Amino acid sequence: MSIKPSSIQPERALRDFLSGKVVVGKSGGGTEPVAVYCDRDKPTNGLPADFISVLLNGPAMGIGRKVNYASGYIMLMLYCKMNNNGSAKSNRIEKILEQFDTLIDGAKCGDYIFRLEMGNLIMPTTLDQDTGYSRTILNVGWHTTKNFNAEQSSGSGSGGAQGA
Repeated sequence: MSIKPSSIQPERALRDFLSGKVVVGKSGGGTEPVAVYCDRDKPTNGLPADFISVLLNGPAMGIGRKVNYASGYIMLMLYCKMNNNGSAKSNRIEKILEQFDTLIDGAKCGDYIFRLEMGNLIMPTTLDQDTGYSRTILNVGWHTTKNFNAEQSSGSGSGGAQGA
């Protein structure tokens, strides 16, 4: 059995994995989770002060005529409301980014494994005066965790002798 293109949704797996795990300090003490959205599910208004948007960065690449494995890239976009003077909240951004060091690299989420893409890791923080948010982008690589054709041929006893 090969992977069906419609079932390749690593961005949803990473969103679900990060939800509730990435936190930010509250002004009165303690922490609160940072909201995580898939880009297509992100609301257009009422956004929190800090949030993460997860979206595919290019195509999902299959390996084999019938796709046995798939791999690709995801952009994690961290948005933080800017200071009143229009500058980025650098300390806040840094504290959130530090959490990705241990959470993402090598994380297994469902049928996917994620890795920080060290050759093209981060786009420096940019400021958007129109929205009032700063944006920092991390590039994350992903691949599926199983060889679907190997499972079919060895797992069910139906082997490679079909049609012989």
